[in-house]
Amino acid sequence: AAAAAASIDEPESHDDAAIASDDVLESIVSSSVALDDTPFDVDEYRAVVKLLVTFLEPDWVNPWQTKTAQRSTGSGAVIKRDAEGGGGLVLTAAHVVANSTYIQVQLANSPDKVPARVLSVLHEVDLALVRVDEGLDGVEPVPVPTDDNVALPKLREKVYVLGFPVGGNDLSITEGVVSRVEVQSYSHSHQRALAVTVDAAINSGNSGGPVLSQTTGGLVGVAFQGYAGSSVENQGHMVPAPVINRFLKSSEDGKPPTLPSLGVHLQLLQSPSLRKYLKMKDDDSGVMITHVEHGSSAEGVLRAGDVVLEVDGIKLANDGSCVFLGQRLAMVSILQARYVGDEVPIRLLRGGEYMKVAVTMKALRQLVPRGQYDVRPSYVIMGGFLFQPLSLEYLQSWGGDLKDAPTHLVEQYYDGISGPNKREVVVLSQVLSDECNVGFTFDAVGLDYVKSVNGELVADMDAFVSMIAAGVSGEEKFLRLEVTRGNVGNTVVLEVSKLKAADEMMRDRYQIPIRHSHHFAETMEGLPTYAGL
Repeated sequence: AAAAAASIDEPESHDDAAIASDDVLESIVSSSVALDDTPFDVDEYRAVVKLLVTFLEPDWVNPWQTKTAQRSTGSGAVIKRDAEGGGGLVLTAAHVVANSTYIQVQLANSPDKVPARVLSVLHEVDLALVRVDEGLDGVEPVPVPTDDNVALPKLREKVYVLGFPVGGNDLSITEGVVSRVEVQSYSHSHQRALAVTVDAAINSGNSGGPVLSQTTGGLVGVAFQGYAGSSVENQGHMVPAPVINRFLKSSEDGKPPTLPSLGVHLQLLQSPSLRKYLKMKDDDSGVMITHVEHGSSAEGVLRAGDVVLEVDGIKLANDGSCVFLGQRLAMVSILQARYVGDEVPIRLLRGGEYMKVAVTMKALRQLVPRGQYDVRPSYVIMGGFLFQPLSLEYLQSWGGDLKDAPTHLVEQYYDGISGPNKREVVVLSQVLSDECNVGFTFDAVGLDYVKSVNGELVADMDAFVSMIAAGVSGEEKFLRLEVTRGNVGNTVVLEVSKLKAADEMMRDRYQIPIRHSHHFAETMEGLPTYAGL
């Protein structure tokens, strides 16, 4: 992880990080230094840089405010230098620059720091591209793989991990070997994607640093997480070259870098009895779909009960694995190599009949979002009630492991199923006491999630805000909210006529300058002030 320091004062001036900037990206992959068989000389690598980042995290409990500014350090590598001038591009980990307000880059063995800005970021696989406009004169970029079929590193392949871990200012170089290649959970995004384990220490501050082949000096990965505070020693993880190459190409081509998702729940088919029941032949293998998520890539094309035999021409095993990039990997690795909007052919067995279909890939939409960075929380306050969408970041206010978080909300995170009338979970997260909400205490209705407004089902936060805006600006005398913690429900009623006084009182009493997030400015535009919004 990036090395976090104590709270600091804001710098005198800085540029806000531009996420997925509109700046025109020059060719990244095609102009990268070609790999060769020259032995790697660690003394010559000035392209490894230290990033000094000021960041400002949102407060997910009190979403109208932010936490105190903090500072962290991380590592990165220059992968491209401009043809003229001292500018270029630095590849690093997304969590190093997440929520950044000011970034500086410092070359190895140099006292100088130059400003930088985020050009493109993909939080799902913890990668970011940072633009530097000066200070890279004479730097030889780290060689980046250019082949469309970039290979994964082989097991026991020797690698170097370079970076600036805490405890010193000089460039650190550790040596290790590749010990595992598989789909793993990324701690930054809480999503699963292809990753590589190496038996070299990746410590705080190392994150974002390049992992280089001992043979060629070429980039084989980006360090992104270790095992801080655990009994596991000398083990870390890197984002592998094929995933990096996809990210760089999407940045170059202007494609959304977001990882696509099929949007289905699967059951493994390791039971011979189940395979016979599904009318599978002896040489058939695959996985069975048990649920198709609403609004997903698979909706309208795939069905519950379908047996997926092949994805993009690659045969699946009964344990959900496949041979891809020369390794046996989970099926998701095939899909994540594609882009949103791509058509992926799928061969399946439905009711004993073999079929071929094409699925247009969409981004993953989760009922309870996670891995949210470089964004502000959405919320609205009405009658002293604070409403916001349920998110992992909000649940983590009870602790990162969620063991102390409300059980009914944690269940929505792990097991909640989205549908046409349930795309998000809207939570009544705080009760700011006032005359208009007397009798509705936090103990009674706090942390309930909203089912309906005046009898109309609430599908998501946008729909909820539109409903209450219509309710207070129309002829309704009351707003009736049905809220629940699962099987137990409550009814919350507010008198519209009392909301004006409540709005004015709470603005002063609770020092809340803005009654709703910027997401809902258009919905709220033109509403009378008594709306309490």
